[in-house]
Amino acid sequence: MKIDQASEPGTIIMDVLIEAIKREQESYDYYYRAALQAAKPATRKMLLTLAEWEKGHIAELTKHVLELKSQKEIDRAITGGL
Repeated sequence: MKIDQASEPGTIIMDVLIEAIKREQESYDYYYRAALQAAKPATRKMLLTLAEWEKGHIAELTKHVLELKSQKEIDRAITGGL
């Protein structure tokens, strides 16, 4: 991921969070597909647990993105879009 030095700090953080969400989704997909192919029940269970953890990470990161978006709107309203 390339970060533009001229970007606003909030934009950089938003870009990092969005990239992190993409990577967490890739990890979820990987663990879930591996679980479907696992021969042993214990392995399947472990992989599904890891996939669920990734879903939790996605939810947490998404919450932060929504908070940042809300804060940007509040800031924009207070400053009149300056």
